[in-house]
Amino acid sequence: MGMKLGGREFDVVSRGTIEWDVALLTVLQGLGLADVVLGPGETAEQLAHRILKTLTSTPKLFDLLGCLLVPKGTELFDWSPELQQQTASFIKRLHGEEDKAAIKSQVVSMVTVFFQSGLLSMQTFLPSSPAQEMRTEQPGPSTASAETSTTETGRN
Repeated sequence: MGMKLGGREFDVVSRGTIEWDVALLTVLQGLGLADVVLGPGETAEQLAHRILKTLTSTPKLFDLLGCLLVPKGTELFDWSPELQQQTASFIKRLHGEEDKAAIKSQVVSMVTVFFQSGLLSMQTFLPSSPAQEMRTEQPGPSTASAETSTTETGRN
């Protein structure tokens, strides 16, 4: 998947080196988006809007785009912090309406991907957290045998 900005083509990085993983997490933490959770009474749509607003209201967006976009033809594992900075600097200088629309579209895509992967996982795990299970489970034969098995292997 790729996009064209300022006359240049870019590919979207979906996986990379450990250095890329750390850089991406650092940028997300700087944006306050590393541990995004639904607020009390917040709907998924409201959360998406909050994430979109966060992304589009800070210059840190360019750092994120620098993590996620590489010039077309670049091997994904050749991403580097220097390339991130070059890409971010290039994107910051764009002024055409078509480029601005493409960037906004990319940001919306990022939020969509978050919901397709991250939020769905969060919804799967959130209701069944260990603390909730301990409060709601009734002791029974299967629970007792699971505890026995755990104790027998030396794990508590």
